[in-house]
Amino acid sequence: MEVNFLFFLTVVPAIILYGIAKSGLGGSMTLISVPLMTIVMPLNQALGIILPILIFSDFIAVYKYRKEFDLGTLKLMVPFAAIGIFIGSLTFSYFSEELLKFIIGVMGFLFAGHYFFFKKNKEKKSEKNFFKGGTCSVVAGFTSFCVHAGGTPTSLYLLPLRMKKEIYVGTRIFFFTFVNLIKLPLYISLSMTNLESFKQSATLFPVALLGILIGYQLLKIIEEKLFYNILYALIFVTSVKLLYDYLV
Repeated sequence: MEVNFLFFLTVVPAIILYGIAKSGLGGSMTLISVPLMTIVMPLNQALGIILPILIFSDFIAVYKYRKEFDLGTLKLMVPFAAIGIFIGSLTFSYFSEELLKFIIGVMGFLFAGHYFFFKKNKEKKSEKNFFKGGTCSVVAGFTSFCVHAGGTPTSLYLLPLRMKKEIYVGTRIFFFTFVNLIKLPLYISLSMTNLESFKQSATLFPVALLGILIGYQLLKIIEEKLFYNILYALIFVTSVKLLYDYLV
């Protein structure tokens, strides 16, 4: 991994975005992180470096939100996410990064577009739904394994539940902690994460920590209604960008 000016323009911002996402703010904006890193390294190397950073960051975030999460929602989502991860490990070589991001872009565009343009009562809570939660979790596990991009499918289920801001963040953090820990042995077995990539992860972790601190400070000053509007807006913008990149 060569450290040069291009490295600081691509890898450092990508890792900071992952740190901000681990604070609970704007997980969907990390959709740009993997493409940024692939400018200077192969996709497999980027994925292998990112995973330990995500796990280190998860442990910090879990400690902060250890009392603020919805256990019932996690019991539904985590097993289905594990199914998606297993499917991803078996089919990883058959899907291109571009196609996966296009699929995520379509999902996010329809989801956020409906919220902004068609949903009249934006603060109305949706009820928990076994089928929707399971489906979104399978997709989240699959896309998380393949490109570390499970945020949008997860949001498709969690955001309409309109949990209290802290409960939403904590539930999301615990969910991805389990997801990333399940992914780790599979990444090792596929040689995507190894001793060398782990050393590179450890070197970059302080950058992720900076992102986490930035995210925590932002969360303190954002009211709940604005918090949800920002998340939906980030999903919409990143989804449009993904569709544009695929079609142009």
